[in-house]
Amino acid sequence: MSESQSVTFVRAMLRKGSSVLGASPADEAPDPDSVPDWRYREDSADTLLMRAIRYSALGPIFYRVAAFPKVYIGFLVANGSAGIVPVLSTTILGMLLNVFAVWWVVRGRGIRAKTSGRLMYADLAVGVVLTTIVATAAPTEIQPFAIDVAWTWMVGTVALWTLSFGLPAACLLLIAAVPFRAFLTWAGGLPLDHPLATSRSVGCMVALVVAMVTTAGILILLGVGTRFALGIGMRRGQRAERLRTQRVMHDSVLQTLEAMGLEAPDDDSAAAERLAEMRATARAQAAELRRELTGPDAPSARGLAADLAEVATEMARDGLRTQLVAAETEEDYRLSHARRTAIRDAVREALRNTVKHAGTKQVVLRVEECEGGVAVIARDQGTGFSMLDRPPGFGISQSIMARLAEVGGRGTIDSHPGRGTRVTLWVPH
Repeated sequence: MSESQSVTFVRAMLRKGSSVLGASPADEAPDPDSVPDWRYREDSADTLLMRAIRYSALGPIFYRVAAFPKVYIGFLVANGSAGIVPVLSTTILGMLLNVFAVWWVVRGRGIRAKTSGRLMYADLAVGVVLTTIVATAAPTEIQPFAIDVAWTWMVGTVALWTLSFGLPAACLLLIAAVPFRAFLTWAGGLPLDHPLATSRSVGCMVALVVAMVTTAGILILLGVGTRFALGIGMRRGQRAERLRTQRVMHDSVLQTLEAMGLEAPDDDSAAAERLAEMRATARAQAAELRRELTGPDAPSARGLAADLAEVATEMARDGLRTQLVAAETEEDYRLSHARRTAIRDAVREALRNTVKHAGTKQVVLRVEECEGGVAVIARDQGTGFSMLDRPPGFGISQSIMARLAEVGGRGTIDSHPGRGTRVTLWVPH
């Protein structure tokens, strides 16, 4: 997100509140053609950000839970037991309601924008009722101090409104609080120019201003931090998707084109057979590419050995004879679909490298359990190569190593000129 976009976003968030967090930037909107329609609608209606916004309300709610007993203790120290019944009742009720609110926010599934607005108005109504009851029920001589206890709810309300609706709504609430605080003084039987009532009223207004400004700062930090984290995640996701696309192109289209370009001694005498083989290869790669573009295959009950046997059959079309040494075991079925797919595709790439570079048409493929996972070892007796003279290309670094690393696995290659190549691929259970 650029600096100008950051400034625009902060301004919008201060005007409209935390709901802005759930809106994707216009230049980063998801492409509706890249995902199924039902998934696009679901993400738009209930995004992860929108579901997470409700947790921002925990700050003001936790403030009330902690502030009510603190203010009540201060009231007791200053006034003793005078007027304790309405003040203690308000403290207990306020704490219970906010403890329930914490439980509801943490355990709930989120709420719609309209419901959130109604809850904010309901919260304001509860604060008005509580402070009015305390103002009229407390003895006149300690009434300003009693209002301070109930006013804790109103401080939380201003913070919640700042988070939910933005600074303009919070400012309107702050302006409305001035005559309301004067009404509370009058309802308790004190003149508006009473020194104690005036000083406590000013203190109440200052508390609201501090709550609004502090919450605005928290909102800015929360919003900007979230957007930067979202931007980093999107860039990483785009890079991962780009690498996945490159792997698909490398492992399918590029391999097919290279196979078509290979010359064979019997090209002239067996042109029809070679053409049929190329057509079959093209159809197989088209089907594989289509599966990659439409999404991962549904998990199947067959094991890794069956997947590797299918890969060996594919490579037989290129003349590679694969001796598969594997046994279906109970552990074999415990590999997740993602890990089984990763090691299968990595094996396919390793065998293709054997066809292109090893100078041999035979390879031994062995599956074994080791180190809490499954290892597949591909061994050929080809020409081999020097690891120092031939750095890993895209096929080894991405189609093998990076693919396994994404699922917690690893790959190693051991090769020497004239001594063949050994490729070990491992994934955890």
